[in-house]
Amino acid sequence: MRKLIALLLIVILFFPMAMASLSVISVSSWVLDRNFYTQLLGNERLYEVLLSEDLPNYFSRRVVTEVDDVPVSALSSALRAVVKPDYLRGEALRIVNDVFDFVEGRDFTLDLYLDIAPLKAALRGEDGPRFARALAEALPVCRAGQEPIIAGGTLYRCLPSDTSVEKAASDITAALPSYVDRYPDRLKLNDESIDMRRELRGAEFVVGFWCANGLSFAAFVLAAITAVFWFIAALLGGEDRRARLLWLGWSLLVPAVLIFCIGLAINTDFSLGWVRLGLNEARFEGVQYSAEFRQALLDVSRTALDTVANGFLMAGGVAGAIALALVAWGLGTPSERRLAPMATPVVAQPPQGESPAGPGA
Repeated sequence: MRKLIALLLIVILFFPMAMASLSVISVSSWVLDRNFYTQLLGNERLYEVLLSEDLPNYFSRRVVTEVDDVPVSALSSALRAVVKPDYLRGEALRIVNDVFDFVEGRDFTLDLYLDIAPLKAALRGEDGPRFARALAEALPVCRAGQEPIIAGGTLYRCLPSDTSVEKAASDITAALPSYVDRYPDRLKLNDESIDMRRELRGAEFVVGFWCANGLSFAAFVLAAITAVFWFIAALLGGEDRRARLLWLGWSLLVPAVLIFCIGLAINTDFSLGWVRLGLNEARFEGVQYSAEFRQALLDVSRTALDTVANGFLMAGGVAGAIALALVAWGLGTPSERRLAPMATPVVAQPPQGESPAGPGA
């Protein structure tokens, strides 16, 4: 009966909790690591590809709203003249640091934005003519009846047949200072900033500590509770030290092997296929990313998956080593043989009325 109860504890409670504990431990090695994200987003190829189509599309929707018909290729050429991958990389790393400052309780307000003040300053200054020239050179010739500038607009969307590139570039350069002043220095990426002090009203220090240390604390508590059920099951299932060590070892070996196998599976093309599917379905403000940018993200994801897989491999490997050590220890421990209690000799009592020496004595 004791072994049955121990087996039920192992199957119903210990196995799921051990899987959860090892998973949390695996994830905790990278999910709240600031350096993990900054290294991933430090790849400049991401931003070189971003400049080819996605960023011009974004600026068409959020900045140059008057010229929705400006060809993306023309806008891309113009932006490449003034926007460099280093600028985009710096903005991405700043956003990551802002998020982690908020999560770690160093900053109680989270406001995600793209700082275009340097870009506006560049367009007002020496980079303005270069932007205008690149845009004018990349513009297609206007079709019959097509207006080069939309009513109320500023920038050319096509080049009139009777207008030279130099004339269009000069007009765009002259219009740029007043045009960029219409827009704020920051393009908000979230609809509303999150103020922890407003939402929590004085509890922000506690929450900041919890956000920074909560995952580690949760992993510790979950592992401690799992260990309690683990030891209880071993005490119930084993009758001596050898049997209890074997219960501990074999029961831990199963979740350890499963976690290790998950780590191996993450490093396969199967997992990368799911990432590719997710990127194909992803949308930013309702617009799908370009094929080149999705491929660049997929390449970055390979590095990320390696880190994720290593976390599971390490957790599964360490747990597996502990399990095998317990099994080896148990196999090397002699069984404790329980000796049967010695039987007490029974002395036959003589019948009543007879002497111990027997009849006739």
